[in-house]
Amino acid sequence: MLPDGVSLGRLQGPLSALASISPHFTGAVRIDESGGTGFVLVQNGKPYAAAIEDIGKGLLLSGDEAYRHLLDQPSLTYELIAYTAEETETAQKVSRETGCQVSEDCLKPAARTGSADRDSLDQIARQPGVIAVSVFHEGFAIQSLGSADFEYVAAVAEDLLRAGIHITADMEMGDLSQMILETPEGKLIIAPYGDLSICILAKPDANLGLIRLSIRGMQDNPG
Repeated sequence: MLPDGVSLGRLQGPLSALASISPHFTGAVRIDESGGTGFVLVQNGKPYAAAIEDIGKGLLLSGDEAYRHLLDQPSLTYELIAYTAEETETAQKVSRETGCQVSEDCLKPAARTGSADRDSLDQIARQPGVIAVSVFHEGFAIQSLGSADFEYVAAVAEDLLRAGIHITADMEMGDLSQMILETPEGKLIIAPYGDLSICILAKPDANLGLIRLSIRGMQDNPG
């Protein structure tokens, strides 16, 4: 029922990573897993319809339920199918007729998880050398302060944090508290915060000690 479009190739990974791989993608994300298939329709990087059918489990979901189900999967095999403006219009019509549309509320991560304490974010943002701070969840920035665009970085930062957690577990180093990426032009600190994650962009001469203490304070006293 959906337009054929033009295949851009197959990928494997969490659905949230699409925001960084192709932030302005328009078309269909076709999921092809063993025993089930599904799709997410996207326009300019924004999902607007979804459906999934798992034959083995007898699972048939559409709209918000399907999108949340796919977003919760740690890894998917999917194909990106690019649509023209005309094909997008056809796909939108199909999604309306079949009841597969995704609501605006479903696309707001803040509605599905907790939020960070604003005072704690302000405290970090006021630290000398801090350029911006953001709290994100499932690849989406949900609270940000400062002059930086975290929208296209959140998904990659979250994947990096997951990788760090796996590495520390494999090395028997205990729970990961923070990760630091450093270049001659600045520092990026990523840290877990309950079911959220924190990302801080700072200048090269920023006082990491004060920033890390502020992060630890948020982690010890989640909002």
